Amino acid sequence: MIVIFAKIFSVFSISLIGYAANRIKWLPIESAKYLSMLLINIASPCLVIYSMSQQKLDPETVASVIQTAVLMLAAMSAAAVFSWFAVRVMKAPAADRGVYQAALTLTNCGFMGYPLALAVFGEKGLFLMIIANAVFTLFVYSIGVLMLISGKEEKLTPKTVLKSMVSIPVVASVIGLVIFAFGIPLPPLLAGFLNTVGGITIPLSMIIIGIQLAESRIGDVLSNKQLYGTVVLRLAVIPVLLFGIFSLLPVNSFVLCIVIFAMSMPSAAVTPVLSEIHEVNAKLAAQIVFITTMMSLGSIPVAALLLHLYLGV
Repeated sequence: MIVIFAKIFSVFSISLIGYAANRIKWLPIESAKYLSMLLINIASPCLVIYSMSQQKLDPETVASVIQTAVLMLAAMSAAAVFSWFAVRVMKAPAADRGVYQAALTLTNCGFMGYPLALAVFGEKGLFLMIIANAVFTLFVYSIGVLMLISGKEEKLTPKTVLKSMVSIPVVASVIGLVIFAFGIPLPPLLAGFLNTVGGITIPLSMIIIGIQLAESRIGDVLSNKQLYGTVVLRLAVIPVLLFGIFSLLPVNSFVLCIVIFAMSMPSAAVTPVLSEIHEVNAKLAAQIVFITTMMSLGSIPVAALLLHLYLGV
């Protein structure tokens, strides 16, 4: 138990660098935008492609990849249906229901999922979390956007959906899956480059989170009572319900734990960005990301411990 908490603490402690750098004006909040672009469009795609190129194409690995992809898609779809009902029970304002639903469904399995999966479940856990995030990426730029604007009169056209999905993270995920599926070897120089650049993904993601937390105002968050229920649903109720359902299925236990761990993460950091782009309540989205991220400092170690106990580790 101490080892698990120590590993998670070591990852979260990296965010203190971003927090401190923001406070002393080395990394103002504006820098988070550009660091996020570097992370999403360069570092993370390199990590995805490199990690997938290093996996051996054996029946066990292929089965794990397929199960992870299918289970993650099922988990997000189930969370989307559950959140549709939840926001109505919560009596959220009609204009903000899309933001609440997206925040409850979309999980930070990239920014936080990568470093924590590596710390808690090792290299194999990181690889499967990358697979889960590939599914998440496709989901967020299609269904996720539809959820966000569900409270608006604006509706997405097929052309807009296609444009939204043709992004660098999506393309990198597809390339990585093709490399894995066909066992395409990468030249040593290219593999070394991808490994080096992709290696900054984990520390950079936590530094960005630290910057964002330093700029968030807890007073604004605490004044919104509906956020309390959102925190409980996002970090506890949804993961527990999914575990209860999926544990009854004939799936690999390790795969199950990775998907549940991914769904135990706080609301996705991309939610406020997409909210800004599609002109919905970006401030509310940022507040949800902030409070769920803060509270996950306590919930994620508990989730990791319970999943390790389930695995018998």
